[in-house]
Amino acid sequence: MIINVSTPHQKYSSKKLEECTYYNQNYSIFAKNGYNWSMNNLDTADSKPCQYYSYSTRESVVTEWNLVCDNVSMKSNVHATMAFGKFVGGLLFGSISDVYGRKFAFNLAAFIYMVSGPSAALIDSYVLFLIARFLIGVAGSGIYESSYTILTELTSGKTRTLLCLLMNMSYPIGYILLSIIAYYVRPWRMLLLVLSLPMFGLLIQCWFLPESPKWLMSQGRTKQAWVEMAKLVPTAVHANINNDGQNNVEISKIKKSNGKFTEILSAYTSLFSTLDLSAKTVISLFFGLSCGLSYYVIALNGDNITADRYIYVALNGVVEGVSYALTVPLFLYVGRKKAVSSLFFASGILQLTLLAIPLEKANILLCVTLIGKFFVSALFSAIVLYVSELYPTTIRNTGIGILLTFSQIGSIIAPYIVEILGAKAWYIPSTVCGTLGIFVSSLVLMLPETKKTVLPNTLEDMKNTNSVKLSNCFKF
Repeated sequence: MIINVSTPHQKYSSKKLEECTYYNQNYSIFAKNGYNWSMNNLDTADSKPCQYYSYSTRESVVTEWNLVCDNVSMKSNVHATMAFGKFVGGLLFGSISDVYGRKFAFNLAAFIYMVSGPSAALIDSYVLFLIARFLIGVAGSGIYESSYTILTELTSGKTRTLLCLLMNMSYPIGYILLSIIAYYVRPWRMLLLVLSLPMFGLLIQCWFLPESPKWLMSQGRTKQAWVEMAKLVPTAVHANINNDGQNNVEISKIKKSNGKFTEILSAYTSLFSTLDLSAKTVISLFFGLSCGLSYYVIALNGDNITADRYIYVALNGVVEGVSYALTVPLFLYVGRKKAVSSLFFASGILQLTLLAIPLEKANILLCVTLIGKFFVSALFSAIVLYVSELYPTTIRNTGIGILLTFSQIGSIIAPYIVEILGAKAWYIPSTVCGTLGIFVSSLVLMLPETKKTVLPNTLEDMKNTNSVKLSNCFKF
């Protein structure tokens, strides 16, 4: 009775009660006149925002700082701040890696990670918590980009495809572990602290991770490049430094400028130095935006489709792991271009399919959403490898960095689409993602196939590679 008398119904649903407002009534009069009289006089009362909140869920960031109702955008800020950190980290560490080295970038990012991770669990201030989340995002991009590029430049052919795609298995494994750990560790601060412990395992990689011989050669540090190769392959003294099997390939030294800042700036301007590189870069930006938006919208959209959060996260991890396993044979036997275009198209169609399913069909919605997640996850691992093969060694990490940077624009937008627009109409997030995915699938067709091609080392080598053109749409 008390809830019915004190709480208005939502404007767009006569069955649901408002969660953020209550009727401004004289409840002592209601107590004297009874329930029926009280219900008949509700329409004449004004409503006002709640001053205090009661939560039926466990302790969380939301309950800690009351990130509900008028403060719901502050809840979105928690997700968006880390995504913005990844955005900045993608820009920053992509060029740091190309100028100072892959290993230096990895070590710097690992240090930031190990400091900011535990700090986020101990901070009492909402603003400082956002800063810690931002730094975690910055470090995450730096670690992923630099280690992925080293792996790309140390391997070739089928080995490169297999190892680079398998490296991404860390994501679904983390997904599954997160759901299990979060189920048993309910206090959010303790959960963050437990999740930050594996970060210190990066100390092992900081010590043993080799520098990329390809990068060293591009910097003119030939002797050190051979030293690194000798550590990896004892017979490297008699082998060719080129991982793709070319003989006597000279890797030009990057032109030295007056300072490191101008070198970093040069790395980014090189992405647009020719019409072909500009086209590849713009298409790469759409890759990142579409994947980032779809990936995080699906990850955050569990509440809008009324799914159990722990089961939803665990199933996301399982589906993501299976999708990576599919990407390996697709890339090896179908090719990069056809695989990426097909995956974008399939993910877009599936997300638009949600429009035809009633919200009450929760199990069907969950199944279709997870199938869409399957294709989006496969795309995330696929586009990084594909884009890395479109750029030469001298700017490869910058190219990967700007791809991941724009994927973070999608992830920055995602929480606002899910938590604000999704609360108005649950199908808006999937409609936006599906439409964008189909559009990007058409852009992929203009790119060249990179399967079984030699990775270019310099901008000069790009003249010998296939360029972006409309006629590629008819080459499969």
